[in-house]
Amino acid sequence: MAAATLRPARVDDVRLGILYMVASVFLFSIQNAIGKWLAETYPVPMLVFFRSAVALVPSFLLVLRAGGVSVLRTNRLGGQFGRAVIWGGSNVASFFAYHLLPLADAVALTFAAPLFLTALSWPVLKEPVGRERWIAVSVGFLGVLVMAHPGAGAWISGIGVANAILCAACNAVGALSVRGLCRTEATASIVFYTALFMTLMALPALPFFWVTPTPGAFALFCVIGLIGGISQYWTTQALYYAPAAAVSPFNYTALIWGSIFGFAVWGEIPTAPMVGGAAIVVLTLSLIHISEPTRQAE
Repeated sequence: MAAATLRPARVDDVRLGILYMVASVFLFSIQNAIGKWLAETYPVPMLVFFRSAVALVPSFLLVLRAGGVSVLRTNRLGGQFGRAVIWGGSNVASFFAYHLLPLADAVALTFAAPLFLTALSWPVLKEPVGRERWIAVSVGFLGVLVMAHPGAGAWISGIGVANAILCAACNAVGALSVRGLCRTEATASIVFYTALFMTLMALPALPFFWVTPTPGAFALFCVIGLIGGISQYWTTQALYYAPAAAVSPFNYTALIWGSIFGFAVWGEIPTAPMVGGAAIVVLTLSLIHISEPTRQAE
């Protein structure tokens, strides 16, 4: 029997989707702070490998909880691999961005992700966006330009900014791929295949970048993978229960956590362009979320 016929009908629950997204963003924020700390000593390819390899443990537990290995049966292995490639690119770009930029600044720049996501929801998934949201998306991109404009000062690294925006684009496309895969694939299956393929892709580079970690650093590498796997599952659940345009605005809570962690650990103080641009983006994301329609079960 085809995998598509095994997937039960989906009933949207926007509130539950939002709750999953908020919790996921909090865990991702912890992961980003740990990643920034480790990147000061260890190469980014090591971070990407441990992030995906350790995540296989909670991912496989989710598979067992969802019904066992039969959950992994799929007729869309190519789609699963494509999603892993996109998510892997997002991980590489994000670790570079958090390493090269102040934490809150990197987080603020990745706010372009919900804007990309909302803008692409209609052409890719045919989910309604509306004229007001198109206007909000346009204004939001202006906010991103304010945060990244060339005259912002020495805090901007061109490579860091480029990676932050690349991360945002990958996040948006990856989220849309999840929304599409959720129509036929189990959530646990998507999370497991993403972690598996990302691990296999990162493995060949590992010997060229290996630096033996201290016991404390090894523990932090493992923490990144564990919370990364859980947060990825929660993000997938959020996109399963609610339309992308409904849950994506809640990514802005990452700015709060990024500012707190950045100041507490590195003494980073947000710059004026970052605060102004982030305020514009947060306001536009709030407008995008207003009056989000609840869809019927597909």
